[in-house]
Amino acid sequence: MLIKFAVKDFIEDKKYKNLSLKTIDGYISALDLFQDYCTRNEIVNVHDVSAVTIKSFLMELQSDKGNNPTSRNNKLRILKNFFNWLLENEIISEKQNICKKVNYAKEEIIIQPFSDYHIDQMLGYLRRIKQRQQSFYSVRDYTIIIFLLGTGVRLGELISLKWSDVELSSGSATIMGKKRELSSVPLTDRLCKELAEYRLYCEQYFDECSTFVFPTDKNTQLQEESVKTIFKRLKGIMNFKDVRLSCHTFRSTFAVRCIQNGMDAFTLQRLLRHSDISMTNRYVRMFGTALKTQNEKFNPLNALNF
Repeated sequence: MLIKFAVKDFIEDKKYKNLSLKTIDGYISALDLFQDYCTRNEIVNVHDVSAVTIKSFLMELQSDKGNNPTSRNNKLRILKNFFNWLLENEIISEKQNICKKVNYAKEEIIIQPFSDYHIDQMLGYLRRIKQRQQSFYSVRDYTIIIFLLGTGVRLGELISLKWSDVELSSGSATIMGKKRELSSVPLTDRLCKELAEYRLYCEQYFDECSTFVFPTDKNTQLQEESVKTIFKRLKGIMNFKDVRLSCHTFRSTFAVRCIQNGMDAFTLQRLLRHSDISMTNRYVRMFGTALKTQNEKFNPLNALNF
C-alpha cells in the first residue's frame, strides 16, 4: 500500500474515532514530515520502510530541524501508532512492524517548578490589581492561577471547563482530559471558596452565569493562545529569568508540592491523570527529598533498640 494512501486512511480513522483536533493536527504534521522524507528517498510503499528508514528520518529531524529528544520521541510515538494501525488492519505483517525495533531516545527532562517567591510575586501583583481596579481580567487571571496551583490541570482542560462541570458543594470538577476521557478532580475547601466568590463576580459582570469557568470578556470560550499571551505578559511584568511561565509549569509545581508534602506516587498519578505511572515517577525521582524526610520519620529502625 502506498504510504500517502495509508496516511490518509489512518487520519480518517482517527477523525472517525473523534480524537481532538489538536491530536489529529499532531498526527498530520508528523506523518507529513515522514511522508516527505520517504518520497525524497524514493520510498513510496509502506512495505519498503525499514527500521533504518525510521532512524534516519529521526536523525534528519535532529540535524536539520533541531528537534530535541522529546520532540523526536513524540514523532516516533506517532509512527509507532501508525504502524500498529497498519498491523491491526492487516496491511502489514507482525514482522513488517519495523517501529518495534526502534527505541526512544533518552530524554534529559528538567522540570523547574515555581518557588514560593515566584508564586508570592504573581499572586501579590494580581491581588493588588484586583483590589485596585476590579477589572474582569485581573479577577479572572488571579483565579486561573489559583485554580492551576490547586489542581494541576492542563491548558486544554482549563479552557474547556464549564460551570456545569463544577460541583462546589461536593468539592469536585469533571475534567475532559487527554483522549477525551472524563475524570473527577477533587477541589479543596479553600479553592471552592475562591471559585464561589469568582462565580458570583462573573454572574454580576455578565448579568448571567457564564458557560465557561474562565471565559473571555465577551463571555466566549478562552483560546489556548490567549492564555499563553496572559502568561507572556505576566512574565514580562514579573521579570522572571529562571523559570518558564506556563500551564505546564503550574502542573509541575502542583506535582512537586504534593510529593514534598508526602503524597504517594499512586495518589499523585490519579490526580495528574497519567495513564502510565512512569510519568509520575519522573517527579518522584527528581524531587524526592520529601521521601528522605518521610523515611526519617517512619523508618521501622526508629522504634528498635540495638
